[in-house]
Amino acid sequence: MSSSNEQTNDEKIKLPDWLRAELFENLLKETIEHFKAIKAFKAVPGTKPGDNYATVMLRIELEVELKDNTTKSITYMLKIPHVSEAYQDTFGKAKHSIFDIEREVFTIYVEELKQIYRDVGLQIEFGAKCYKLDIPYEHVLLEDLKPLGFQPVNRQAGLDEEHTLDVLTKLAQWHAASAVRVATMGPYPKHVSEGIFNEDGKCLISKLTDGVLPYVLKALESIEGHEAYYEDLINMEGHITENVLDVAAVDPKEFNVLNHGDFWLPNLMFLYDPTSGKLLDSYLVDYQMCKYGSVAIDLLYFLISSPKLELKVNKFDYFVKQYYDQLIKHLKLLNYTKKLPDLADIHTTLIQKGIWGYMTTFGVLAGSALEPTETASFDNLFADTPEGDAFRTLLYSGKVYKEHVKVILPWLQNRGALQSRIRNDK
Repeated sequence: MSSSNEQTNDEKIKLPDWLRAELFENLLKETIEHFKAIKAFKAVPGTKPGDNYATVMLRIELEVELKDNTTKSITYMLKIPHVSEAYQDTFGKAKHSIFDIEREVFTIYVEELKQIYRDVGLQIEFGAKCYKLDIPYEHVLLEDLKPLGFQPVNRQAGLDEEHTLDVLTKLAQWHAASAVRVATMGPYPKHVSEGIFNEDGKCLISKLTDGVLPYVLKALESIEGHEAYYEDLINMEGHITENVLDVAAVDPKEFNVLNHGDFWLPNLMFLYDPTSGKLLDSYLVDYQMCKYGSVAIDLLYFLISSPKLELKVNKFDYFVKQYYDQLIKHLKLLNYTKKLPDLADIHTTLIQKGIWGYMTTFGVLAGSALEPTETASFDNLFADTPEGDAFRTLLYSGKVYKEHVKVILPWLQNRGALQSRIRNDK
C-alpha cells in the first residue's frame, strides 16, 4: 500500500493513497438524514505520540452539505495499520488481522453483551459505534466520541479513586455479561478467545517481555533498594514469554470471562455533566487484544497501569473488592446459572497470574509514565535501530516511571510475581 504525505494541523502524517472523501459517501447516506454531498475532507492525527502504538489513529473531519443547503460537521476515528517492517514482523504475520478481530468484537460480541443486558431491562453501553468502509484494506472506523462529550484523562496523571471505581464497575459489567454469554451461547471463536496469546503472537510477546529486560535491568540500577528484587528479575530472563503463555492458558475450573486485554488509560474515555462536571460514564475503546480467561488479566493490567501511584498498592485490595461486588451484582442481575466466584477466588487468581503484573509494569506502565516525546512510536518500540534503542532506553529511565517501579516491584515480589513458573532443570 503506497502512501502520500499531507500537512494537517502543523504535523506531517502519512496518509494511504486510498483514503479519499468519496469512501465515506455511502456511510453518510445511511447515517446522516438529508445528506447531499461532501464539501470538505481532512484527516488529522487522532492521538498524541505515546497514547497509541499498535495502529495509526486518524480523526476524519468531514464538512457535509444537506439537502436544504445547510452544512454539518461530521467526524470519525479511523484506525489503519502501520506500514513498516517492524509492524510486519509482529502483527503482520498473524493468521487473523487485529483489525478484523476488533471489528468483529465491536459489531457482534459487544452487541451480544448489550442485548444480554437489554433482556433484563438494563441499557448498558460499552463504547463507540463501529462502521465498515467498502474497501479491501485493513481498517476500523469508529464513531468519534468527543462530540458526544467524552474526554480522555492524561495518562501520566493517572485516575483518581472516583474514576477508578467507575471504570471497575464498567469492567465488571463487561466481564459479567461475557461470562453469561459463554454460559448461554457457548465459547467465543478461537481467534477471539486466544487473541495474541498463541504461537502467532509469541514473537510480539517476546519483544514486549524478554526483549526489553536488558533496558529494564539497566534502569533499575539507579533505583534505591533495587538489590532486593534485582536477582529475581535476572533469574526470569529467557522464561518470561513462556510464563506469560503458560498463565494465559484457560483453566476451565476457574471463573473465566472475555478480557478486554489492553485495559489501560489511553483506551478509556469519560463522560461528564457539562454543567456540574460530574463523572457520568466511562467507555472502553480498542478491542484488538481481547483474551478469554481469568479476570486477573484485566484487573492486574488496569490496576497497575492506570490509577494514581498513591492508590495502586495502598488501595489494590479495596479496588478488587469493589470490582468483585459489582461483578456479583451483575452476574445475579443477568441470572448467571453457574457457580459464582468467591472473593477469595479472585484474589487467588490474581496471585497465580502475577506474571501479568510483571508484564504490565514493564509494558504499558512505562508507556503511561513516559514524558511526552515525538519519538514514541511503534517502530521505535520494536525495531532494532539506533532510534529504537534510544527510545527504549528513554522509556524505562524516566523519573515518573522509576517512582512507580520503586513502589510496585517490591509489592509484586512479596506476592510471588517475580518467581518464574517455568523452571530450569539445571
